Amino acid sequence: MRFRLLLLLLPVLLGACSKKDQPVQLDFIGNTTLTSGNRVVNPNDTLRTRAFAVGNDNLLQRLRVTVSYSFGLFPYLYPVPISGFDPKNAPGAREVVYMDSLISPILSTPTYTSPYRGGEFLFENRFAARSTSGTELWQYTATDAASESAARAFRLTVRKPDSAAVFHNYTSLIRPFPGSPVAVSAFPEADRPLRNRARVFPNLRSGLLLPKYSLLNKKASLQSNQPLVDVVCVSNAANTIIRLDSPAADSLKNKLSSASWPVANRRRTRLLRTSLTATTFAAASTATAFAAAFANGQPFTTDSLSTGPLVNGSVVAFRTGEGYFGLLLVANLLPGTSPLLNCSVRVQK
Repeated sequence: MRFRLLLLLLPVLLGACSKKDQPVQLDFIGNTTLTSGNRVVNPNDTLRTRAFAVGNDNLLQRLRVTVSYSFGLFPYLYPVPISGFDPKNAPGAREVVYMDSLISPILSTPTYTSPYRGGEFLFENRFAARSTSGTELWQYTATDAASESAARAFRLTVRKPDSAAVFHNYTSLIRPFPGSPVAVSAFPEADRPLRNRARVFPNLRSGLLLPKYSLLNKKASLQSNQPLVDVVCVSNAANTIIRLDSPAADSLKNKLSSASWPVANRRRTRLLRTSLTATTFAAASTATAFAAAFANGQPFTTDSLSTGPLVNGSVVAFRTGEGYFGLLLVANLLPGTSPLLNCSVRVQK
């Protein structure tokens, strides 16, 4: 997968300076709206980072972004009483390769010629902070055709006040790309960067939201991320319907290539309709309550792997492929040219 992004010439805003004689330079652009250094953030904060790379000697070729989550990626069930917690027994760090892609650097435009032989490249990453307490270390690495590279990193710290609860809860803003988040041929080249950046692949247990470029590339180096995906948020071509599909759902069989997304990597997350309201959703706070809601739920579809069209205020009971039960409340559903699903999730730890 290759990205062609519009180059923004903002040298005065570069987060730090690099030595001019380095084969590759990589910096974060910094201002009040961008994340370019270590920060303490709130759970699920939506953040933006701009990474600017130049190739001094050889053509820029690759951009790799990794994020390491500590303690682990998933919510931790603390012992009772919590005084018995031993940090040595907590999960270890979990690294996710967020992006690993060939890039097409800007060498010239009708009004600008790059002073660097290897060209220039700007990548803007829009992402959500973790929904659990812990840290996440983001590292960006740019590599040129001679395998020379430069890397920059920052650390985010999240402190969730109810981390000791027996269930995990979070809110999530999901923006499905109109038509399909996975089909390639349906969109013109100019629209594909937007489709690639849409965060439409949630992991329900952790609250992690992934874009397409975290799951698919030409070298298949990201297929290890695919089993993290519990559901896919889908909008129809007219933007009048938003639904959630399990990756193994029949509705996605013609949109997911078995070569790029093997069947073995497709989770079978079951999704059931419930009669719960926002009030009864808020009252559910145990694994037993989540399992009972699922047991009393009804399938939306024959295979129970899709919700069909969602509506405001509805509550979906789910069981992930790992066997975790939870509830999802559709808090706000906005169809239209920029479809949006705002949901609240409660899931057992």
